[in-house]
Amino acid sequence: MKDRSTRTFQPFTTVRQGSKHLAARLPTDLAGVVGFVALAVVLLAVIDVGSILARAAIGFPLLFFVPGYVTVAALFPRGGPDHESGSPVSIDRCGVSPLERVALAFGLSVAILPLLGLVIAVAWGFSAGVVVATVAGYATVVAWIGAIRRLRVPTSERYRFSLVPTVETARARIFDTRSSFHAAVNVVLVASLIVALTTVGYALVAPQQGEQYTGLEILTENDAGELVTEHPDEVVASEPFELTIGVENREGQDAEYTVVVQEQWISDDTVIERNELQRIDFAVSDGDTAHGDRDVTPVAEGGDVRIAVLLYEGDDVPETPTTENAYRYGYFWTEIVDEIDASSDE
Repeated sequence: MKDRSTRTFQPFTTVRQGSKHLAARLPTDLAGVVGFVALAVVLLAVIDVGSILARAAIGFPLLFFVPGYVTVAALFPRGGPDHESGSPVSIDRCGVSPLERVALAFGLSVAILPLLGLVIAVAWGFSAGVVVATVAGYATVVAWIGAIRRLRVPTSERYRFSLVPTVETARARIFDTRSSFHAAVNVVLVASLIVALTTVGYALVAPQQGEQYTGLEILTENDAGELVTEHPDEVVASEPFELTIGVENREGQDAEYTVVVQEQWISDDTVIERNELQRIDFAVSDGDTAHGDRDVTPVAEGGDVRIAVLLYEGDDVPETPTTENAYRYGYFWTEIVDEIDASSDE
């Protein structure tokens, strides 16, 4: 009981100062990586920016640099021989130079992505949002592991990020060669690598454009009031019957259509006469399906006719609409009769 009564509690202000001190000690590079990952999630998964350049610029480092960089940070918390302290660190002390960290970041990212892809395929299935979220989750967790490991290393051996020496080392490795030819080759190789990885990165995070098409349906209403694809085998001459035309827009953008309903007489697989029965205009948003109900009155007095539904983009309908010049078409056969025998419906 005595220990409890005499225990000294830290003032709240002291706790806050300790938290601030811990935050100040967080590695700058890993804090920047986590911040970039958060920004990438917002832009690619939440806002879903449509700019090709923006998605490529964000997707490339997110996929092909960040996973490997945080993994290197977790594996190698110590500085390497190029560290500004000037004291080389042997391999057994797990130190790598800044330039080696960059090279390993690209290499490990390429190795890690298939493993993350396997997890995505098994658990959720591929989509831009899932890919971004999975990579972001991996990067954030491993970045925190790397930060903890680095803070446990003595200050004199700890890796400290510095942009200028890293850039200077890279420039020297590329340009400070024995001949201008070797320098040019190095530049071409680096540029080719960046272009190739940027292209692949954009392909993975860009919105996937599915198959583009327009669907056309010819429907009728059954006794239960449901729309079905069954069509009347017989219609009464000069009496209207109702058709429902369905147009599904999967073209990737809003579209307008014109539908022409024709009565066609066929002989030897050739249309010998055609009569326009209806014309319907549609304005369909991308991804939606619109339906139009129309009463269709046959012109023929008897015989078998073909009711053709011809769809055109916009209002660009030829003077003579046919199945050959239509963007989409469908049809059904029916017989024109004087009256429908009631017993045939039973």
